[in-house]
Amino acid sequence: MSAHPTIAGFGYHEVTDAPSETGFQRPGALPYTLTPRVFADHLTQMAASDARPARVTDIDFTRPGRFLVLTFDDGGKSAVYAGDVLARRGWSGHFFIVSGLIGQRTFATASDIRYLVSCGHVVGTHSHTHPDIFPDLTPARMLEEWRTSGDAIGEIVGAPCLTASVPGGDISRQVLESAAAAGIRYLFTSEPWLSPRSLNGCRVLGRFSPKVGTSPDRIRELAQFRGWTSALMVRRLKGLARAGLPLLYRYYVRRTTRARPGAN
Repeated sequence: MSAHPTIAGFGYHEVTDAPSETGFQRPGALPYTLTPRVFADHLTQMAASDARPARVTDIDFTRPGRFLVLTFDDGGKSAVYAGDVLARRGWSGHFFIVSGLIGQRTFATASDIRYLVSCGHVVGTHSHTHPDIFPDLTPARMLEEWRTSGDAIGEIVGAPCLTASVPGGDISRQVLESAAAAGIRYLFTSEPWLSPRSLNGCRVLGRFSPKVGTSPDRIRELAQFRGWTSALMVRRLKGLARAGLPLLYRYYVRRTTRARPGAN
């Protein structure tokens, strides 16, 4: 058995029957917007695992063990609903907030964020402005994104912001180093790996990001720590495609992150 924990991370976004009322209003957000019914089915499958959802800040990284970790990116208004659903099961989640969007029409307010913390959830940063290709930033700009957001969230919750997830999902060594330099101690990526890494005092964790078409059976398999190698292989192949066709990838990102007509 590994001398370190094995962590199955799941990266959700919005949970709602009304996508126009929560989170980013752009085409790229829709594949990651799940209905409450589908989300409930996913949680039912996770409950069949011999592991239970844990807060990353409660995990002892020097000892073996199996853990599920549930995260929610962007900080849309549906975060409160998702947090309440988890709390009714006695589970804790991690909510990563784009600090520059706090209080906007479809995003959580400062009061919502404090409420999530009061329910036992972890609140962290998802950057200040959500750059869609984070590795394209200069190291100085990366650091500014983390620090500005971390300071804003820390002020709201009354404690240092130690957790984060990378916006857009793309990572590089500079992305990881910038988070560590900003004081982040737990950084979630979109790489579906089970074994946490460590860089400059920052734990770097993987996640699988469920989409609209992700079946409950697939969630059950992953929650039982199976199928992660194939998920990583798919992720790696997509990474090779992005690296081989950078102009096409940037065009795709621009198209999918453009706000839908009439959304405001």
